[in-house]
Amino acid sequence: MGSRMMHYCITSEVNKRIYSSPEARIHLGGLAPDLTHPVYAPKSVTHFVRIDKEGKKRTDYEFFAQKYKDNFDDSFYVGYLSHLVADHIWYETMYLNLIKSLPEEERQAAIDKGYRDFRRLNKLLLREYPLSPPMEVPVIDNVLIDGLYPEYIPDIANQLIGDFHIEEPFSPDDLEIYSLDTILEYIRLSIEETLKVLDTTIRMRR
Repeated sequence: MGSRMMHYCITSEVNKRIYSSPEARIHLGGLAPDLTHPVYAPKSVTHFVRIDKEGKKRTDYEFFAQKYKDNFDDSFYVGYLSHLVADHIWYETMYLNLIKSLPEEERQAAIDKGYRDFRRLNKLLLREYPLSPPMEVPVIDNVLIDGLYPEYIPDIANQLIGDFHIEEPFSPDDLEIYSLDTILEYIRLSIEETLKVLDTTIRMRR
């Protein structure tokens, strides 16, 4: 699925659209579903994976939105929702087209190329989104989400901070499997769908 930096770009833009000041919690929520170390939390749980009628896996962000609809006053839950939305879009637009469609013997090589691209994209995305690392990691001790161990959230926040420390100069031509334009469109779609789901869910609460 998308990288930490991509999720950070998404939550930064969602933050700008719906809050009047920076919200540290939204960024932590946007990273939290990928927290699997030092604890083991199955991604099928933290990402609310469901099997549809055709036997196809999907990240059921609509289920999450309904289950936690009364918690969206807390920006942590908004960030968590954005991650699930983004992972669903990634799976449908990136993974199925660029990885799953390959012969099985070629998939691992493509996955490895993708991870190398993630590192290059960290630098490239910071040119498009001039962001700074999170300055604070507030204690998250009042969140109850299936499979989440909030006491370990600082671990993944520190990993994001490390993603900013890239010295090599990269250009879009260095990317092996993804393109910068495609990633920017993925980020845009993730932002818009997150805002759409939030708007719909909040209106249904009234």
